[in-house]
Amino acid sequence: MSAPIRKPVDPAAAPIPAEAPRAPTEAEWAAMSPAQRKQAIAALVDSVSQEEIDERLAMAEGDPHFDAKVEARDTLRAWFGRRGRRIYVGAEMKVLYPGEKGFTPDVIAVTDVDPIPRLCWMVSAEGKGIDLAIEVHYAGSWRKDFVDNVARYAALGIREYFIYDIPRGHIKGHRLPPTGVRRYESIPSRAGRYRSEILELDLTVEAGRLRFYADTAELVTAGELVGKLEGMIEAAEARIEQEQARAEQAVGRLSAAILMLLDARGVPASEEARGRILGETDVDVLGRWLQRAATAAAVEELFLELAGR
Repeated sequence: MSAPIRKPVDPAAAPIPAEAPRAPTEAEWAAMSPAQRKQAIAALVDSVSQEEIDERLAMAEGDPHFDAKVEARDTLRAWFGRRGRRIYVGAEMKVLYPGEKGFTPDVIAVTDVDPIPRLCWMVSAEGKGIDLAIEVHYAGSWRKDFVDNVARYAALGIREYFIYDIPRGHIKGHRLPPTGVRRYESIPSRAGRYRSEILELDLTVEAGRLRFYADTAELVTAGELVGKLEGMIEAAEARIEQEQARAEQAVGRLSAAILMLLDARGVPASEEARGRILGETDVDVLGRWLQRAATAAAVEELFLELAGR
């Protein structure tokens, strides 16, 4: 039996995503009960508009894009966590400003808040907007990252916005001026580094990767830290092995020197005495035996000091 013929899907007949709901205004949020607020957040997190579908398709830029933002998030979280600084760092976190459609930056940072897990960043619930956004540009929409977001993030009052351009190996930094005008100014480069006042760190690109610096100290990822520790352990073990090898060689040379000296002076040494000399591993003991071998009339005199202890 032949396989049934499948009719092509008519794109026009496909369901059209609904217009994305906007986050509640401050007044609407204030009027909600805790249960209503919870329901509103759940609905906003689950809602998907055509705009967000297009954005997610643009974000599907493969491993270079995904790895860069996850590495940036994990590196910053580890750095601030070790220092006990209250700063939240998230990746692909939906951000909801009052009365606005949600959007999802690649990386966000918010200062002076607890770094606890969240489903989204609801500005009304958190009591403040995000302080910094980082977009990783690889193969998606150039206009979205370099034009639309520059205007949108500035209008929302996001203090700093960085774009990491992977293909060009370049960073573009923006910061709101202290005058309160919501229009970004470019952050100047200092020898290839761009200062973030929010993070108190420098951003740069090295060896094709986004890196962070605290003054001259480079922030390393967890994987890099483990690699460095493993390298240090291996180097220490190698040094120990080398020292042990040198010690064994020194012991062998001392034992041989004692026997050679006894033989040269015509002092006989039984097999038991030779075995004792060759089996000793303490360099200090062998050193004393060597000194005694120069004057001893019998091999037993080498061991008298130990017997008398």
